Amino acid sequence: MEDCARISFTNNLADGEAEVIELRSRGQINVPLLVGGSRAMQDLREVIQRVAPSERPVLVTGPTGAGKEVVVRAIHALGRRAHAPLLDLNCGAFPAALMESQLFGHERGAFTGADKKHEGFFEVAGSGTVFLDELGEMALELQAKLLRVLETGMFRPVGASTSRRFMGRIIAATCADLEQQVAAGRFREDLYYRLNVLEVRVPSLDERREDIPALLQHFAKDQPRSLVFTNDAYAYAERMPWRGNAREVRNLVDRLVVFAPEGPVTAGVLERFARARPVGGPQISLDALAREVLRTDAGDKLQMAESVLIREALRLSFGNKAAAARLLGVHRKVIERRTDRIS
Repeated sequence: MEDCARISFTNNLADGEAEVIELRSRGQINVPLLVGGSRAMQDLREVIQRVAPSERPVLVTGPTGAGKEVVVRAIHALGRRAHAPLLDLNCGAFPAALMESQLFGHERGAFTGADKKHEGFFEVAGSGTVFLDELGEMALELQAKLLRVLETGMFRPVGASTSRRFMGRIIAATCADLEQQVAAGRFREDLYYRLNVLEVRVPSLDERREDIPALLQHFAKDQPRSLVFTNDAYAYAERMPWRGNAREVRNLVDRLVVFAPEGPVTAGVLERFARARPVGGPQISLDALAREVLRTDAGDKLQMAESVLIREALRLSFGNKAAAARLLGVHRKVIERRTDRIS
């Protein structure tokens, strides 16, 4: 998902936003391509267009592999800071001490081994964007310092006696349930509410299965070997449980390019190289599933089956009730009524 496309705003453009669009129309700003024409992706594009011109922090959430980094880059490219740097830092990639130096920088002699001054991300970014990936992995002691940057716009390098001003924007992303982490004491509540000013939720592939053929084509088009998918391959792929989301689709295409036999990619070829079998179809017997439910010790087996289905749909939909309702083939209000009953 690294190609480029244009996403335009609709109306009420501020001068800075109009300049971004003008430059983008001349090919001077690249906007990462968001693949798919599903309703979920249309909604996502609309949300991105709304949050991009804002100066407020953004929290991008969604399951692993769904494309959160692509969304972050689109927000930056469509915003007023498009020509300033976008610096990304994985919060789980460094120990806390090194992470602090990466973010805030350090002075010479600040600690053993600090033989020269180091400028951190908040200083290097200038008026650009600092993207904090995997935010849920950030150590608690650093969360307090990040909160200060968000509240005051100021940061202090390790070993420095004076603070400096951060003039840019912060965007964070996570696949973790931060509310749950707050309840467990692993994430600061004040930081969560300070960061979660504008939330952009990236849908899972389960919420946009109709986009899977487009994703297969997208990841296949720039490969060194041409791949042609048959209609039965597309149908097979749409029924597969893509737990790794768009990233898993890309990985499958990479395997097909290297290992698949010459000729069109059929459902049989996909079955051979995919990590999991499709959901539904003749290999799953609903009668056998019903018999397993009836063998359980639950008193009210109907209510138990309903509760399990609803909870699993909500899990697959990352807690989104509208998406869970679509998976179950019911109206959102049905989910709301029944979750109230089973909670």
